[in-house]
Amino acid sequence: MNFLIVEDDKNFSEFLSSALSKYGKPFVTDTLTGAQNLLQSYSFDCAIIDLKLGDEILGPRIALMAKRRGVGHVITVTNFESDHELVRLSYENGADDFVKKSNLRENFDFFLKKVTTGRDLKKNVLRLTKTTYITKDKDLTQSLEDVCTSYAPFEPIFIGGESGVGKTQLGKCLKSLLALKGELIELNCAGLNDEIIKSELFGHEKGAFTGADKQTIGKIELAHEGILFLDEIGDMPLVTQEKLLKVIEEKEFTRVGGNKKIRSNFLLVTATLKNLEELVSNGKLRPDFYNRIKGKTIHIKPLRQRPEDLKLLINHFLNISTRSVYLMPEAHEALMNYSWPGNIRELDKTINRLSDIKTGIVKLEDLSPAFRYQNEITASPIPEGILTRKLIEFVKANGGLIPLFKQLEKEIILYANEELNGKKTEITKKYHIPKSKLWEFFKHTKVEFRQ
Repeated sequence: MNFLIVEDDKNFSEFLSSALSKYGKPFVTDTLTGAQNLLQSYSFDCAIIDLKLGDEILGPRIALMAKRRGVGHVITVTNFESDHELVRLSYENGADDFVKKSNLRENFDFFLKKVTTGRDLKKNVLRLTKTTYITKDKDLTQSLEDVCTSYAPFEPIFIGGESGVGKTQLGKCLKSLLALKGELIELNCAGLNDEIIKSELFGHEKGAFTGADKQTIGKIELAHEGILFLDEIGDMPLVTQEKLLKVIEEKEFTRVGGNKKIRSNFLLVTATLKNLEELVSNGKLRPDFYNRIKGKTIHIKPLRQRPEDLKLLINHFLNISTRSVYLMPEAHEALMNYSWPGNIRELDKTINRLSDIKTGIVKLEDLSPAFRYQNEITASPIPEGILTRKLIEFVKANGGLIPLFKQLEKEIILYANEELNGKKTEITKKYHIPKSKLWEFFKHTKVEFRQ
């Protein structure tokens, strides 16, 4: 790596040069002209630029030059109290960071890690989103990059999104992205009471309770220097939230039945499909606990809002299935037009089922009714309306609403009959169709009533 140091304080310049020489080659100058010449002659991964050279404020100007020459990371430094206008000017001219020299000296390893990580960050995120968590969603990609370049590396991360979007999988991906030393330790809080969660998180000493015949290390302790991933955090009991809140703030705890204080510096990553704000309003989530776990937020959009990802994922699941099959264009179109309420999890199961098609060629009729009978093109002026262009054309061509109602009744009954395998009680219950109506329909049609 090449480092550009533009600094007229000899002591600080020597400190930077010595420290950076372990990681690459430092180039040092104390003038505007010297900076210009070096930027024209070499490419740099990072530039550390003094805000003030002599009596002139030249830092923002050199920062702009550095960015225009493709320098990856630009840090503007100063010895003085920050002037808000100079801070603004530095950032507007391309600086990535504006820090006091004393802070840079004290936190040098962290800043350097940010520089070296940032250099490969886009490459790492791109690799991740092509292989492990497949997506081209710009918002999600940006969120991942923001998380990885945060100044608070152990600030909690919250992952939100509907069921099946891949929150757990993405949480596991963060370990490789953040390059943490420790392990990823996970716990799903759904359905667990306070005593179980407390024992799982904090561990326990031998004899702490009936059945505790040996010492057990808790997940918080195991997650030291790594990630503690708590899935379905919205299901955690309030009393447990209070205990965990203290650990998040102090990074210190005791095992159940013990007295010894144990330190664990971990990154807390939480996830849930539930709305955290609603949980707070309903009294199911402590406000102070909410404020601590919210931290940096990654929101995963549902699959229906990511058509480009859907296409990629269909191909991905087809490629990794144990048996390759071919999707006919109309079948592929039906999959693309489906709303996928179960998101990626539902798509994965669907492709697995289709890979068992005997002929190896998936036609539209091989898909379940949910795919075949969907009306994909909406024409309704009402948000979330059900009117489609196809319905409009049907009404125009068949003389009004009465034929439409009859056709809808027919299709719904046929759909329900196939979906529920002709189970009259279930059809009646789920679709609110009287049994008498079912018998009358099948009596006057040539369609076989599935038994």
